[in-house]
Amino acid sequence: MAKRIIKDERIKAIVHNIAEDFRFSHETGDYALLFYKADTEGVIRGSDIESMIEYLSTGLTELQDNIQWRREFLSENPGIDEMRMLENLGVIEKEYIDLLAFLQ
Repeated sequence: MAKRIIKDERIKAIVHNIAEDFRFSHETGDYALLFYKADTEGVIRGSDIESMIEYLSTGLTELQDNIQWRREFLSENPGIDEMRMLENLGVIEKEYIDLLAFLQ
């Protein structure tokens, strides 16, 4: 069975931040439980790796689509200042990419 031990502090922080997002929204679905478990145990095992990859891949695609839409919206509406939001979305995108690289 495949296993990923989370030793890198950046990866630990990314997993923790995603778990905290789920906790903040009081979610208890499969993906939430997956990240709670990884955050608590510091290990991702077997099919959990594939489930996490699926979650991150889907989230990354949606995030990238959202970022592109927001960029277009901002260029068409210069009076709206959402640059900080775009920067935050960019950080999340980078974190998802880093975590996917760790899992694969």
